[in-house]
Amino acid sequence: MTVLRRPATVALCALATFAVAWPIAASAGVGSDPDAREAARLVRGTRAAAHDHDFTGLATVTWTTPKKRTAQVHVTDVSGSIAIAAIGGGGAVFDDGRRTYLKDRLGWTGLVVEPTAHDLPAPDRRWQLTTAGTSTVAGRPATVVLAARPDGTPAQRMVVDDATGLLLARDILGPRGKVERSVSFSTIDVRERDAGPVTPPAGVENRVAQSLTSVPEGYRAPGSLSGFQLVTRSRHPDGVLLFYSDGVFTASVFEQQGDLDWDALPAGGTDTQLADTRTRTYHEASGDVAVWERDGLVYTCVTDAPSDVFTTMVGAMASDGRSTPEAVVDFVLGPFGWG
Repeated sequence: MTVLRRPATVALCALATFAVAWPIAASAGVGSDPDAREAARLVRGTRAAAHDHDFTGLATVTWTTPKKRTAQVHVTDVSGSIAIAAIGGGGAVFDDGRRTYLKDRLGWTGLVVEPTAHDLPAPDRRWQLTTAGTSTVAGRPATVVLAARPDGTPAQRMVVDDATGLLLARDILGPRGKVERSVSFSTIDVRERDAGPVTPPAGVENRVAQSLTSVPEGYRAPGSLSGFQLVTRSRHPDGVLLFYSDGVFTASVFEQQGDLDWDALPAGGTDTQLADTRTRTYHEASGDVAVWERDGLVYTCVTDAPSDVFTTMVGAMASDGRSTPEAVVDFVLGPFGWG
């Protein structure tokens, strides 16, 4: 049997980033340093803000492939349910707070069974959180929060609205300080919650992505990988999706049984050797994507983590023939904060 993840899914991961990332903020830890506590409070508050305030707006997503690329999406949040659509077509995302659904040319697909706040590691477990002055996004005064690597270099920059606590912008930074991906509101209309949830589009069904307590025989699901912790498992019609988090970034790995048809993969990827394993990588708005096969399983991994974290993580996954991914996936399935 020859299998691969649906090509359209790779290209549309950017949209899901908005919907899935926010739960990480809910479990922000508290350190002894007053500034670290304030940074954690701001991050922790982004989830509550998404439930307390309805909003609509336009956001710009920027990423390098390695050329710089941009896209615009329209975002609507009502009572914590979120709908995202690419301007000019090209896909959509719906998130009801429990599951994230992705629409491509083949219809709606249940993409992620979301974790609850207590399932997620604290952001300061691995990353140092600090405030870093002020900024203005879409005309709204905001506070900047940095998540730094052990050597002090920033890995993520978040901009939190002072008036509402909403996450207005997010930058992912490489080890040399270069912005690798970013997403930011260009306009936003915020109001107090006053309506029912966004109506699910026709075709969205909870049964598409089924939560699992363990994976079926033939799949692998390590509990922790390269600093990431397994938080949810879900069954899909054509495989199993694992969702990981390290408290600041997220990663997911989609497993399918069979052999990988390399010729059928989407164009634009780069073939590399990671841990002596042939791997095809892509740079998408959602994050970095890697596809490979080993021991009868095909892996599609996406992570919103910086490039250095991505390389270490995928190298560890691909080198281990006995256990599966050490953790992976998504701006798509990564921490932005509007779900």
